[in-house]
Amino acid sequence: MPRYPVQYHTLRGGRHSLILELWPNAGAGTMLFYPGTMLSPWQYRPLLAALREAGFAVAALHLTGHGLNPHHVNFTFDDLLRDGLEAERWLHDTGLGPLAVCGHSQGGILTLAHAASSRRLTAVFPICGILPQQNEAISLTLFRSLAGRRQELMAVINALARRMPRLPLPVPAYLSLRRIRAGARHIRVRQRKSRSAYPLSFLASLFNARLSAQLHCPLYFFNAQDDALFTPALAQSTFNLLRSPQKRLIWLPGGGHLAAMHPPSCRYLARTAAAACAGLGLPLKLESADASDAPFL
Repeated sequence: MPRYPVQYHTLRGGRHSLILELWPNAGAGTMLFYPGTMLSPWQYRPLLAALREAGFAVAALHLTGHGLNPHHVNFTFDDLLRDGLEAERWLHDTGLGPLAVCGHSQGGILTLAHAASSRRLTAVFPICGILPQQNEAISLTLFRSLAGRRQELMAVINALARRMPRLPLPVPAYLSLRRIRAGARHIRVRQRKSRSAYPLSFLASLFNARLSAQLHCPLYFFNAQDDALFTPALAQSTFNLLRSPQKRLIWLPGGGHLAAMHPPSCRYLARTAAAACAGLGLPLKLESADASDAPFL
């Protein structure tokens, strides 16, 4: 269980519901968090706690079709981005700004999309990410041998998605579990409230998404040096494409693709984000974390 009090706010009810998990910290700015593929805030307790300990208020998204919400609904990549933008508006209206945004893996992609759509963020902190329109995006999947024939591959996927939009695809159907787990340091991912599959229509919407490379706030892009899924070459390629008022690529020394679930890496991520946000004017309120431990940026 979290060591800090946690609140749940339903921003939108019904089948396409949105729930915000709030770790309050009165007087502090808020870090809005997007979970990774098929996951929810339950799988990111070490990172959320580290962000709270570093002085942020934390707002973690139970996205449409994820986490505490009904899982048997159709949704698109744009629906998940709309969830985050709606949460941003609610947090500002509730007096919980200013905001920064963080996300891991698929949540990192959503973080980049959010930063290209919003003009009110202090900074963004994707923990690995890519622009879906990059040719290299196919290299993340089990279809990487077809990366040079992306148009043909997408034509097949789109045709199948039109005929069988609800066809469930578990992670091993399109991503390598070996590459996801490579380098993980004794990490046990809790399965509570995680999804077992995505509908084919969602995956089609993800790979058809076209995101702007122009971000409206400073970018701090994290990637593990030993990530076998979002490889260092892919991270560097994506980082080079992105444009923002200022940007920095920060290499995590290890932990593989799941470094965002490794407690020591979580503490480093949180302290780095806190140091960056403090320098940009986002207020922090420390309780148990020592500000002197924050890295110099």
